[in-house]
Amino acid sequence: MISTLLPIASIALKLGSYLLSSNAKAQPAPEPVQEERLPPTVQSLFQRLGVKDADSEQNHSAINHFMSELLQTLGQEHNGQSLPQAINTARSQLANGTQSTRLDALQSELATLKGTLGNSDLNLDQLLGAFKQTLPNGKGEGVGKLLNASA
Repeated sequence: MISTLLPIASIALKLGSYLLSSNAKAQPAPEPVQEERLPPTVQSLFQRLGVKDADSEQNHSAINHFMSELLQTLGQEHNGQSLPQAINTARSQLANGTQSTRLDALQSELATLKGTLGNSDLNLDQLLGAFKQTLPNGKGEGVGKLLNASA
């Protein structure tokens, strides 16, 4: 459920943007597509983890890719759980050394992200803990609002 949310939301935003821009008759030529910015909650998450320029062009795509993998992994691993519960379960698996191959693959993705970001201190447990703090308790805003919209 969580894993299908991000691609669907991205497609919906792009389609909506395209439909709105195609209705404007004053545009003689299509404007160049600008790279979308990271959501403020994701920028804040990585800034708290020591990434100073999370929304730079290079970091933006690497972080988007990792966050997509993270949500997909949490959704596949802990289907039926709320996102905070899935994060808690993943963190306890990491602490106990009982993580699955999907979490191992996610750690590999994190190693790639750390290489891109130049942040060697980042670990998956730390990132999951910080990510859980960005989630609201209710329907909220930001990432939490997007995730709760699919429920």
